[in-house]
Amino acid sequence: MKRSKLWSGLTSTSAALLVVGLIGQNLAAANASYINTALGTTTTKVVQTGEVGDTTYFKSQFGDFDDPDAQAAAIAAALEQNVNEMREGAALLRNENNTLPLTNATRISVFGHAAVDPAYQANSAGNKVTNGALNSIDLKTALEAQGFEVNPQLWDGIAAGTATRAQGEAPQFGGGYSVTGTATNTEENKAFYQGLANTWANDYKDAAIVVFAREGGEGHDLLMDDVDTDGSTISSLALHKDERDLLEMVRKDFDKVIVLLNSPYQMEVQDIIPYADSILFIGYPGHQGFTGVAEILKGTVNPSGHLTDTYATDSLSSPAAVNSGTRTPQFANVAEINATIGEDENAEYMSFQAEGIYIGYRYYETRYADAVMGQGNATAPVGALEGASSWNYADEVQYPFGYGLSYTTFDQKLDSVDVGEDEITAKVTVTNTGDMAGKSVVQLYAQTPYGDYERQHGVEKSAIQLAGFGKTQELAPGASETVTITVDKYLLASYDTTAHDGAGGYILSDGDYYLAIGEDSHDALNNVLAAEGYTAANGMTADGTAAKTYSFKQSFDDDKYRTGENGAIVSNQFADADLNYWVDGAGTYLSRSDWEATYPVEQTTVEATPEMMNILAGEWYEKPEGAPSYSEVAANFGVDSGLNLAMMKDVPLSDHETWLKFIYQLQPEDLPNATAESFQSPAVGDLSPAFAVGDGCDSVGGTYPLTVEFNGEQVNPVTTRYCSNVILAGTFNADLYAGRGTMMGEDGMWSGYMINYNLGNDLHRTPFGGRNFEYMSECPILNYLAGAVEVEAMEKTGSHAGPKHFVGNDQEFYREGLVCFFNEQAFREGNLKAFEGSIRVANAGGLMQSFERLGLKWYSASYALNTTILRNEWGWNGAIDTDAAPCFDEYVDGGYKNHAAEVLDAGTQEWCLDGVGGHGQWILQKAKDTDDGHLLELLTEAAISWEYAISRSVVTNGTASNSAIEHVTPYWQTAITAEIAVTGILTAVFFVLLVLSKTKKKAKKQ
Repeated sequence: MKRSKLWSGLTSTSAALLVVGLIGQNLAAANASYINTALGTTTTKVVQTGEVGDTTYFKSQFGDFDDPDAQAAAIAAALEQNVNEMREGAALLRNENNTLPLTNATRISVFGHAAVDPAYQANSAGNKVTNGALNSIDLKTALEAQGFEVNPQLWDGIAAGTATRAQGEAPQFGGGYSVTGTATNTEENKAFYQGLANTWANDYKDAAIVVFAREGGEGHDLLMDDVDTDGSTISSLALHKDERDLLEMVRKDFDKVIVLLNSPYQMEVQDIIPYADSILFIGYPGHQGFTGVAEILKGTVNPSGHLTDTYATDSLSSPAAVNSGTRTPQFANVAEINATIGEDENAEYMSFQAEGIYIGYRYYETRYADAVMGQGNATAPVGALEGASSWNYADEVQYPFGYGLSYTTFDQKLDSVDVGEDEITAKVTVTNTGDMAGKSVVQLYAQTPYGDYERQHGVEKSAIQLAGFGKTQELAPGASETVTITVDKYLLASYDTTAHDGAGGYILSDGDYYLAIGEDSHDALNNVLAAEGYTAANGMTADGTAAKTYSFKQSFDDDKYRTGENGAIVSNQFADADLNYWVDGAGTYLSRSDWEATYPVEQTTVEATPEMMNILAGEWYEKPEGAPSYSEVAANFGVDSGLNLAMMKDVPLSDHETWLKFIYQLQPEDLPNATAESFQSPAVGDLSPAFAVGDGCDSVGGTYPLTVEFNGEQVNPVTTRYCSNVILAGTFNADLYAGRGTMMGEDGMWSGYMINYNLGNDLHRTPFGGRNFEYMSECPILNYLAGAVEVEAMEKTGSHAGPKHFVGNDQEFYREGLVCFFNEQAFREGNLKAFEGSIRVANAGGLMQSFERLGLKWYSASYALNTTILRNEWGWNGAIDTDAAPCFDEYVDGGYKNHAAEVLDAGTQEWCLDGVGGHGQWILQKAKDTDDGHLLELLTEAAISWEYAISRSVVTNGTASNSAIEHVTPYWQTAITAEIAVTGILTAVFFVLLVLSKTKKKAKKQ
């Protein structure tokens, strides 16, 4: 009896473990790329068959990858880059009575939930920083390092509070599809702080520092309509009741009040100003950015950062806010759309970008200029603050784009401007006229003509636009430096959809062009207006300085930028992305020709027509007429040409014949692996090994290979989380842009990453975009210029840059499948221009696309975007990856991201989070089933693109002409297989013993 029970129990247990092993094996196989990345394992290794020389083609500047001292030096340099970004990127917005620096204040009190629980970063890819983490520095520690004594009882009291930055409930999309939600803000209430008042009643009163945070992130836009604790509905970027109560209390008890804005999203600071002597914008600090914050507060460092966004009085006052974010409207016939094409196509929401080119300062400054010049009905009340009888710039804007104060003063003199055929060179002498050493940013702006031709042809113009910038070294009092800024005249061209008899193209307008230096965009515009004869009597906020401008004449030219990099004609490509293409007169775009008549006052929505729904359904691929058969193309494969990866690292892509020979060594069944990417990409046959992939705009993720001791344990240090990109961009320092690129490349090299999907180039269409912290600015020219510098530096490391999210990812709310309508001028001069520096100019190794739709087509399925623009106009050869399109096992056709043939045919080559190559496998099977050799040709070209990127990367380290790829089984797979084998054998043995025991027992009874 006892033995039978024993064998029965052991059989059941071992059988259960066998089932667990089998299920685990299937799950592990589907998620192998994640597991390999997490454990640092791989499925391949490179072996040599003879003598080789130095095969480390891409070297770390710090030394060998197995040298602990070299690793320590790399980490130290990355953290120093992080601190330097804050030192030069934090923007001082207010400093009444020279409250800062706190040179004589030592005993201070720090307030705000965000002080003890800061937003080091928002939720997204890359490594996360928390209080007490290895290499992280919190605000209190940073302040104490500068000699401040921080009120300990107050700090501990706030830390013991219950406030959190909660993330809102996720609204439901059609078919139960859950969109990740929106972000809300929480601060302790008045009573909480009153209970701590005794901690500062008689001490720690030299100064009060108050920290406010806003946190969005991937999947989380900031709420445009937030409910405050008193029940009122306000913008989440407005000061909330508990925050105002805190400021009132602090203002009453302290002579010096400093507010830190721990938010990359533009808060409504007009309600903070009455309470604060100083306001310092710090964005997200990453690992050690608080060190830079504390140094600025103490005066060890003089702030030199400038805003990369406009701080409006009302965060909802921009025209873009009407049809975006949490106010995005649905199509008028959603039920019909879902019934016709299926809810899984995610085609419920539409965003008509009525603002056109007028995003950020291009709206506020242009409307201001027209108000001064008395044109375009610019002062009409439409779009003005609630209750205002007219639109007035001084009421609408608190701090303009480019704004930032210093502890010293500078004089900038425009020495000379040389206008060449292709470039403009300006020289500016900067003199420190104050009594403290500091750095000065030189901002150069341009105004291009807006005349009769532009009005008649619908070519919109911003009254002022950034053209270039530079930054001095640290200047001692009285010292001077001449800064030279070179401007590509291409950046002054406008896209005209009517040019060349309606074919479209870039034009240089006829008329007077102005260049101006200024402390910010508004100051520069005032200087231009002064040169044009306007004064404060015309309604200017202040008289400008004409001497800080230069003008030249340019005749109309529509040929200079007619062709792209490869001689391709630049022409209209996105007419069908305009809502009016589908429904005549359905949408009105904002125009400075008449602000009153064109300003969007209500959401724009339409009923999708049957033709529109047909495209939204996502299936239009057809086998081309005359396409070869599958067997014709497949016959080329399986031919050993003796080529390996190392031999291809210097072969140009133009040598297409050699690249085909390289790929034709595979079998067709190997090609799907070239379309797979899920943090670790699998080996492609015997041509290239498996490797890891990084992801994160401010951190590539991953760890350094050598362990260090931390809290009594051996751990692998994570790669650095740098400051949010708004802080980096706000340095206006090309050396720091290059430094970020270099160090993220180093981080990628040490982590073994072939490519890092980073460098957020999208625009801040509104202040509410959840991923604005990852993206640089509201200005496409700043993104263009800064991105080019960062990518160029990163590419030199051999760990590729992969800018994202290409293109137009400006909101998280219903981002998956969102139908975006816009006009081509706005798209080319805005979203595309913001990426062009990183891609066309600096030649990034890859890019990651966006979730949204370009008009009716998913960005990844747009031939016009991914082939005509990227390959033809820009002449770019990098690898194109979708945003997350998961495939963990068997590919399922359907759903807006699962129309694989259309995506591949458009020019996209890899699917993010498809570690098993499921999309490629489906395409290969479709090619076989339909005898479509064209699809096999497309898979071949995708493999060439991917292998080309690999051959220019750190993955080639260790390879040589006599190298071979050997496939290995990671230890965890062996362990799972062993577990299955052992439990299988034990189950069989225990079952036999159970049967024998019962048989023996039965025999005894007989």
